[in-house]
Amino acid sequence: MILRQTNYRNNRLYEKTLPAGTLNAQGLGALKRFRYGLFSFGWCGCEIIAVYNLLQLYGKPEKLSEICREIYPYGHILCGFFGTNVYTLRHYFKKHRIPVKTVYKKSDFLHLAPKGRYGTISFWTGKVMASSIHTVTYKMETGGAVTVYNRYNNKDCAYHYGSMKEAFGSYPFIVANMI
Repeated sequence: MILRQTNYRNNRLYEKTLPAGTLNAQGLGALKRFRYGLFSFGWCGCEIIAVYNLLQLYGKPEKLSEICREIYPYGHILCGFFGTNVYTLRHYFKKHRIPVKTVYKKSDFLHLAPKGRYGTISFWTGKVMASSIHTVTYKMETGGAVTVYNRYNNKDCAYHYGSMKEAFGSYPFIVANMI
């Protein structure tokens, strides 16, 4: 409880320096100074940033510090060492009446995502259980193209791909929350 409140106070200070709109590059600038558990966002903040970005796109923005404070008690894994349990994100969305559809199979994701508007996806960055997990927000564009937010820890821009398969096809899928 003390750690959660200490991080909340810290995060509120840096929140004032965040750019408007969606966020990228969790390992740079003010985002790097945000705390989750015992660690900085540069290490473990991607799930929280993905929730924030989805709310921005959906038109129901929330403060990043509030999202972090709310998800931490039930979502953190080992005080943030392994970030957030990606399966708990849907509970946050449901509580805030964000109408997400959660899918657990990559084939379902690649089939359904282009029919929606945006969502979050969690995937292994390499081999399953031998690499890190990353969670990003995506937005569907015309013609099946997709924009991905916070794709890389050290790149302060969104990435554009011609299709979902191009963006995520080679990565081992974990879970997605789609609107």
